[in-house]
Amino acid sequence: MAAISPKYQLGSPQEHIPACEKHNFRIDMTCEDCDEFICSQCAKTDHKDHDWKDISTAGNLRRGELKKTLSKVKEEDVTEIDKNIRKASKQMEDNKTCCDSEVFKLQKQFDAIISKLADINKNYIKKLSDNLERKNAEVSENILNLQRRKKRVMDLVKFLEEDNSTMSDYSLIDNIRNLSNLLSNRDFYLEKGDYSERYKSGDISEGLLESMMGQTFDLDDFIVIETGSFQYGEKSIIFIEAINEDTCFLRGLNLDHIELVNRKNEKGTKISISVSDVCVTDNGDVYATDYNNCIIVSLPPLGSVTTVFSAAPLVPLGICQSTEGGLLVSLRDTESERYQLDSSSRRLVRHVTLNGDVICEYEFQEDGQTRLFTVPWRVKQSTNTDICVVNWTSESTGELMILSFTGSLKLVYRGQKLEKKFKPTDVVFDSHCNIIVSDTFNSKIHLLSPDGEFMKYVVTENGITYPVSMSFYKPTLWIGTYDGLVKLFQFNDK
Repeated sequence: MAAISPKYQLGSPQEHIPACEKHNFRIDMTCEDCDEFICSQCAKTDHKDHDWKDISTAGNLRRGELKKTLSKVKEEDVTEIDKNIRKASKQMEDNKTCCDSEVFKLQKQFDAIISKLADINKNYIKKLSDNLERKNAEVSENILNLQRRKKRVMDLVKFLEEDNSTMSDYSLIDNIRNLSNLLSNRDFYLEKGDYSERYKSGDISEGLLESMMGQTFDLDDFIVIETGSFQYGEKSIIFIEAINEDTCFLRGLNLDHIELVNRKNEKGTKISISVSDVCVTDNGDVYATDYNNCIIVSLPPLGSVTTVFSAAPLVPLGICQSTEGGLLVSLRDTESERYQLDSSSRRLVRHVTLNGDVICEYEFQEDGQTRLFTVPWRVKQSTNTDICVVNWTSESTGELMILSFTGSLKLVYRGQKLEKKFKPTDVVFDSHCNIIVSDTFNSKIHLLSPDGEFMKYVVTENGITYPVSMSFYKPTLWIGTYDGLVKLFQFNDK
């Protein structure tokens, strides 16, 4: 390639034509493919198969098209630049609005902490004041008793001073004894009235204070990098559950078995059973929902299926380990229409022991009448104990329900600025309890805060198409798609 000398200042129509650094020939040609000035020797060697012209010919062509080119620049390109300038200005305004919102949330948390500290401070002051009042009441009572005794002593002293010569020996001795008894009475102990309540200061831990305040984080730090993929048939991946960084259980649509597959697409154990969902517990036990037989089964390492308990007459859909012990299972009846519920419909999440004993059920809101779910397709519990349920409301719509472990509805997430309808298909959590949601119709993976606030799309249609199922085994996010593709991403959340 020929070296180009620095440009003259705008307004100088003439420019010195340099020589080719490589061949030391005068630059007299231009390569249209590479958009570079070259010499005749460059045209015969490095650019011999390219579209090149001499500068004079190319210049005449440019001059002939100049009016049209400049008109397009002014009418289209400059207009597009202005449009992008307006977008950038709007982005600055949006950034300021977003920053103000985050500062408001920070201040709200700060005020809440200060308010709680003020309440604690008020309670401590009350304890200290109550002790002062109680102790001083005791001291006041002691003062009254001392004053009464002093009066009795002084009266007796005066009586002895004035009348000792006339009183009998018996009376004298008796009165002196009474005086001695009054003076020797030690029922009053001054130390009993000492102030006894004390304050012991605690350690002011910066780490604890930061934990109370929460944290700031940069959404740009949430980076998802594709690390691998493989094709598992051509049908939708109904579920995928990683058992370690390299291997997962999965099932394709219409298949009558589930299979262990590693990231190299090497097949392992195949188990002939039609299940809707699988979960792996912390100690490695595997449980699955057998919807055809309305049972929960365990899948030991050797692949023999064991019935754990029956959910009949309800059909089990989703399943996960509960942070409080046991399992969470989402269930639906088969008597009523899938999306047309009636008074006899049962759509719920059930917390059960590993023997199937019911601990509690999540079916209605706090009023005891309003249903929580239409079709509770998937259920997962975060380490912060919140329960997330993928709830399908129609063939083309759905929502993510976030419940507290006590059953109160905290938030319903229905997507964020989407072109198509939102119907989530799976949910997992990262190590910070952030919520990751798969959105099949929009080909996006949503990242929500633990409270359900939308943060960003970590994967879009540029990275995956029609995601259906997910599993998170730190730091790997496994995603199964509608067309049978499994993709693995490294999920970095600094």
